Amino acid sequence: MNKRPLTEEQSTSLEQAQQLFENWRKNRTGRPRIPDNLWHTATDLYNIQGININKITRSLRLNHTALKEKIGDRTHPAEINPPANDESSMFIEIAPSPECSDCVIEVENQTGVKIRMCFRGRADPALISLGKYLLTVAP
Repeated sequence: MNKRPLTEEQSTSLEQAQQLFENWRKNRTGRPRIPDNLWHTATDLYNIQGININKITRSLRLNHTALKEKIGDRTHPAEINPPANDESSMFIEIAPSPECSDCVIEVENQTGVKIRMCFRGRADPALISLGKYLLTVAP
């Protein structure tokens, strides 16, 4: 099994998330659900930083299945639908590879409007959908 060590940026992000979870665990009363902002932090470690789910669940002491569900919820957001009457632009969506470190996407529609998106880590599908939408409504 080929395990890659975490980069310095990934390690720092994971340590910050651990600190947030530990602070929440120390200050909570009873057994409340994990707040959404902490779930977002955990899913960002996977979606943006590209850290392995197993590493995240062990480090943050989370339920593996629950984290996978939260990641699925965030990687398949509701699509931003462009106006139905505008068919002047054609898009091809390419799913990011799991090992993507840096990614630049440049798109130009038929009217000459250009959009350039730069991603570090994994490209968030919601941002790609937003880029599509912005191109369709551009004058």
